[in-house]
Amino acid sequence: MRPLTPVDSAKISVVIQGPLHRNLTPGRSIFSCIASIRKHLPNAEIVVSTWDHQDLSQITADQIIVSDDSGCFLDDSGNQINTNRMLSSTLAGIKAATRPYVMKLRADHNLTSAALAVIGVPEPIDSSEPRLFDTPITLTTLYIRDPGQVPMLFHVSDLVQFGTREAMMTLWDQPLLERRDVLRDRPLRNPLGNFCGYTSLRNLPEQSLMLGCMRQQGMEVRLNHPCQVSLSNLKLWDAILTCNFRVLDFREAGVDFPERFLTNIPPLRTLYSAAQIEQLYRLRQGQTHYAFRMARIWLNQYVFSCLRPAWWVSLASMALFSISPTFAKTARSRWRKYWKVTHAESYRV
Repeated sequence: MRPLTPVDSAKISVVIQGPLHRNLTPGRSIFSCIASIRKHLPNAEIVVSTWDHQDLSQITADQIIVSDDSGCFLDDSGNQINTNRMLSSTLAGIKAATRPYVMKLRADHNLTSAALAVIGVPEPIDSSEPRLFDTPITLTTLYIRDPGQVPMLFHVSDLVQFGTREAMMTLWDQPLLERRDVLRDRPLRNPLGNFCGYTSLRNLPEQSLMLGCMRQQGMEVRLNHPCQVSLSNLKLWDAILTCNFRVLDFREAGVDFPERFLTNIPPLRTLYSAAQIEQLYRLRQGQTHYAFRMARIWLNQYVFSCLRPAWWVSLASMALFSISPTFAKTARSRWRKYWKVTHAESYRV
């Protein structure tokens, strides 16, 4: 594994972005989040970046940044797409940060150690590599999808991140999305190769973040739907991922993630491991390797999709919304509550 160097907490600004989750359990709120930072990164600057309708009373942070709520988009399935909220609150916090390193966190996450506060050494300069940042950003595997399990490229982890302030600015300093960037004119109704269900989304939020950053650096990639996979895009995503990021397994990253991310086991089985991403770095030059991977991806996507729980959930979504959108929304809500994957204070139930 490529070496990672711990960073002194005195050099770190922790940006807590988004909703403050004041009304969750005592161990899962803006207050427990700040307390965990004080414990494990005792000299770090804490920047809370949220919106003007949030209750800011009794919050003790070095800086509190309040921005206008940039709003959301409404998918045909009724889901609210909050990508612009994430972009604007994160960028505002990074701009306010005064330390040379920035950790991006959320108020419903707690630190359990300083394991995430590590930085990788840049690879030797190679003009053929799609380098976005001078120094790699540290991520966790939650959620970086293995396209051999679920066919989604450019699906970067956006929950917690750590990098130099310059690298984090490069990742997050991008224009807010227009509706046409996010949604198609109508939902994709073809179940063949579709693991996203009844949706008009062109990209998932994680894909929008990555593709937007690439676009700012002159790398234009457009997907017609989240599960679109081609050989050229697979090679590009492998290069982007291994050149610009260093990845920790999420259970070893010193982060207490909300329960909703961990209780539904099948999605966790669709993630890359850190070891698999390291292997991609070593195997990228092999053409035989890519022929095998594309065959595996396409077989999984179009032939053996019936063996994947994610595809059956997608198929059920398309069928139910086609029959009765009202019933489909009720069934989806009950399914999320059963699996405990509802998103508190994020407008998605």
